[in-house]
Amino acid sequence: MVVSLLLSGLALLLYLGAEAFSIAHLRREKAAHGIAAKVMLGTGFLVHFLALEIGGRITHTVPYRDWSASMSLFAWMVAGSYGILRLRHRESSTGPFLLPVAILFLAVSLATQPAHPLPPDPRLTGSEFAFHVTLAILGYAAFTLSFVLAQLYLIQLHQLHKRKIGLLFSRLPALDVLSRMHHTSIGIGVVSIGVATILGFIRADTNWATVWDPKVFVTLLLIAVYVLCLLAGRLFSWSGRRIAWLSIGGYFLMLFSYTIVNLFITQEHVFR
Repeated sequence: MVVSLLLSGLALLLYLGAEAFSIAHLRREKAAHGIAAKVMLGTGFLVHFLALEIGGRITHTVPYRDWSASMSLFAWMVAGSYGILRLRHRESSTGPFLLPVAILFLAVSLATQPAHPLPPDPRLTGSEFAFHVTLAILGYAAFTLSFVLAQLYLIQLHQLHKRKIGLLFSRLPALDVLSRMHHTSIGIGVVSIGVATILGFIRADTNWATVWDPKVFVTLLLIAVYVLCLLAGRLFSWSGRRIAWLSIGGYFLMLFSYTIVNLFITQEHVFR
């Protein structure tokens, strides 16, 4: 576990470096700063993957079994989701606002490491379980980025209405670009959580007495909220502002699912 912790610490430093260069690039738009941010983010992502891989081999499962390990996997998925958004929309100015999420979760993971790793659990192994957990965390990470993007959209909209655009927010992309990025992140989340839920049903049908765990009900409600975010503009002619607020509400439901439900309500989706 020592090697895994050292690699996680190095990944955190690289993410911090990417954040610093992203801020510098936002302020002065120097190409060198943008390249440095991209390289440090990519390197941090790969180093973080190695840390997760080593940790997973030690516990013989996807790194999700305790709170600390789940935070690290969450941080990695946030970094990956941001990378997808950056490639898809060719937009890096949101980096200073999105990267801190990965930094925060990885820092929490490192600060809450258990003294000893949990012993292997044969119920929490296999490719089906690995895909289920990985896709679920990817969905949570994408929804987290959509939460930040929704706030950026609302702040930018408020500033435009007041005609007071500060230097920082004047460098952000236009509202339609933020809206498209928000839509993409929600789309990634819905597809990931949807597939993870289907895999979960298959696994539950084999290993549980019933598939209707409380976590399942909350997850289906979460999917419905975010699908509404994707379709509300076309079906109901909702404005970007209303969709952003719905997305923010969905994120608080996601936090409830990831924390309260996992820790206190469900009997199966627990941190072991």
